[in-house]
Amino acid sequence: MFDCERTQLWTRTLGEREADPDRAAREYLREHLRRLRERAGLAAEQIRNAYPSFGWVRRGNRFDVLWERVDLLLGPSYPLTAAEAFVLGSALLVQELGVGLAGMPGGEAGLRATQEWKDALAARIHQETDRAPSPAELKNPAEEYILLAMEDALRVLALKRARSLALFSWQGPRGEALHLLEDEGLRRHFGELVGELAYSQEWDVAEVGRVLAQRTLAAPASLPADWTVDGLKVAAVLRAARTLLVEERRRRLSRPTLVQDRLLYTTGEPFSRGESEVFWTCFDALRVIDRELRDVDALLRASGRPRLMAQGVVDVDDASRLASHLKTQDWIPVDARVHLSEVPGLLAQLGGAALYRKDPSVPLRELIQNAADAIRARRVLEGRDAEWGTITVRVGRDSHGRWIEVADTGLGMTERVLTRHLLDVGRSYWMSEEMRRDHPGLSSSGFHPTGRFGVGFFSVFMWGDRLRVASRPLKGQATQVLEFDNGLGAHPILRPAQRGEPLDEAGTCIRVWLAREQDWEQMLLDRSDQWDHWSESEERITFGELLGRVCPTLDVTLELEERPGQAVTVLKANDWLTLESTRLLRRIGNTARGVNTALMEFLAPMVRPVMAENGQCVGRICIASGSMQRWAGMSVLTAGGMRARYSREFTGALLATTDVVTRDDAEPLAMREDLARWASEQARLWEKYQLNFEGYELHKRLDIGLAVLSCGGEPGELPIGYRAGTSLTLATLQEFVAERDEVTLVDGAERAVRKHAELVVIPCHEAGHAAAGRLLAHLPELIGVYLAKAWGASIQEVVDNVQIFEKEWNPTDGRKRRTWVFQRPEVPRFH
Repeated sequence: MFDCERTQLWTRTLGEREADPDRAAREYLREHLRRLRERAGLAAEQIRNAYPSFGWVRRGNRFDVLWERVDLLLGPSYPLTAAEAFVLGSALLVQELGVGLAGMPGGEAGLRATQEWKDALAARIHQETDRAPSPAELKNPAEEYILLAMEDALRVLALKRARSLALFSWQGPRGEALHLLEDEGLRRHFGELVGELAYSQEWDVAEVGRVLAQRTLAAPASLPADWTVDGLKVAAVLRAARTLLVEERRRRLSRPTLVQDRLLYTTGEPFSRGESEVFWTCFDALRVIDRELRDVDALLRASGRPRLMAQGVVDVDDASRLASHLKTQDWIPVDARVHLSEVPGLLAQLGGAALYRKDPSVPLRELIQNAADAIRARRVLEGRDAEWGTITVRVGRDSHGRWIEVADTGLGMTERVLTRHLLDVGRSYWMSEEMRRDHPGLSSSGFHPTGRFGVGFFSVFMWGDRLRVASRPLKGQATQVLEFDNGLGAHPILRPAQRGEPLDEAGTCIRVWLAREQDWEQMLLDRSDQWDHWSESEERITFGELLGRVCPTLDVTLELEERPGQAVTVLKANDWLTLESTRLLRRIGNTARGVNTALMEFLAPMVRPVMAENGQCVGRICIASGSMQRWAGMSVLTAGGMRARYSREFTGALLATTDVVTRDDAEPLAMREDLARWASEQARLWEKYQLNFEGYELHKRLDIGLAVLSCGGEPGELPIGYRAGTSLTLATLQEFVAERDEVTLVDGAERAVRKHAELVVIPCHEAGHAAAGRLLAHLPELIGVYLAKAWGASIQEVVDNVQIFEKEWNPTDGRKRRTWVFQRPEVPRFH
């Protein structure tokens, strides 16, 4: 006799009894549950052999412990039929075997051939590196990712194959087929429900109620007709029994007892001051158990099912009271952790001005970004063209005021994504296990979402508290609508789409009503994001121009509909690659002021593509002087096609990546070698170009030469410094140092140190902020290339012999200057 057979639950459901009219049927279920338990042990051994990397070991007595726990949770009179007890026991055994069943019979090798494993591996690498993995990384992954990916893939497979888990079979020693559920009739009748119930623990409570509320199985012909199985009731019992999984990791906790309708946990030895963290770990575990039991109780009450005897944990809401059961020695537990009293207000701040400052165009950027990600994902899943898909921005007014709407032809959202992931702050759907389950192959395709912080959607509440989200999922026909009438301070409403609201195809449409007309006016003011002093000369731009500024390098066609049914194309997918240079600069910069229009025409011939090693164009830019940059603001780094920040180094658009939610910090995709090639081409162009704009001499080409040098390019005949009042090119610098064993370079204005004829002045500050930073940090390497040629030495020898310090060269100047002293390396002599 197994231990579980001594419990009240066994006795009143499956146990032997006198004068039992259903004795044969009861014995039939009882014996097959015993056999299932034996077969589960054999299956566990099969799983261990198939997955040696995991070392899964089935605990021989845990089924008995789980069954006893169920007995405690139910109490002495909870109504369960013998068939429900059989299904409950079967599901507990399948649950014990875990996700290993989902990966059988192929084992590790078979699992690694599945799309689920490829997606899980790509997701793990993506999470660690914040980029899509390369084909080489997917083909030969690091060992650290392999096991994690296997576990993730098995969970996804278990969810997909839940109904078939109890139908598992394997080959016996004589080649015969062995099944978990040995009897074919029981297997056919109960198998799918057992597997689904076993894995329903991975669902949230609402999903359990939604899926299983109507899952009631009639008894098979071999059993009494009133032995039906209520799926929701059994699922609730299984979920409550799962509390053991939390509890057993806390070895200090005793086996609980039932006090009225609460579980009472105690400990034998008190927690000393040095064991305070162990106490708090137990405290947190009991809170998890209490929350689970309360959720189960609410589910049963709402569905009209009988409630469990155990509905919570004694004194878990107060740490000091709990200490009367989990005793402490020489200290008093006080739960003084951080509490969030006003969650809606915090979320509004996280998604609003506190995070994004007061830029009213941020919600527009975030909505377009999310729409673009959904379209890119659909392109991959359906094998669409790289420029397929459209985002339509509509503006209008109604009885609620002015509104802005962003619609896309992307993946759309299921009800679960609408109600869970869309509103889950800090957790992106694109990085979730649910996404991999919903869209196999997307993670391993190289898809890299621009939005991955789970915060951007909340920026819409910067505009107002009223919004409507209508979405039709890719694999569904119905359009669902999620409505907010009072922002985050009230519960949203989910409803089916009404007349005029259903979407014609998969995608999402989000409309937000602006609470303040000044937000609209502020968005349409043309001012440089870079220089505050331009704010006094603000001029209006059109909404179409605003869209171009927000997403200048977008790879999705963007349309604007200001009048119903009259959409105008603002930009076509990837048109920035071929757009005439003047039009590209006009899209980026401040077009209202006449001086900037003239500057665009002046600089446009200099705009050239920046090509990566793989042949991808990662920018279209030109070098301009610092004065031009201050004037125009015609430069932008974009992440996912969306404006990230301005740059003071170049004019044009450069693709970038960002790892901050505000996108005000971004790093170019172009590698140093890519920029060096582009910068050398710029130097050749500027050597021939007339450097005169409206009568203004541009620093004798100096800042352009320094910008080329800072990128690692060849400045050619462009000046990069001074000596004794005369401009200096790299060629003349090499001539100067060739006959010297030492050369001193200083940063700063040339006039202050002109009397030191031996000094070479490299005015790094002339090159603009970022270029100046690179020059100051890397000048030994940048200049060392040319000094090595002049001295006939290696670059490394020159760099190793440089001294760097700060020195005051002119007492009347009153400032110390960065100084580099290069010494000719000793050349070995051979006799």
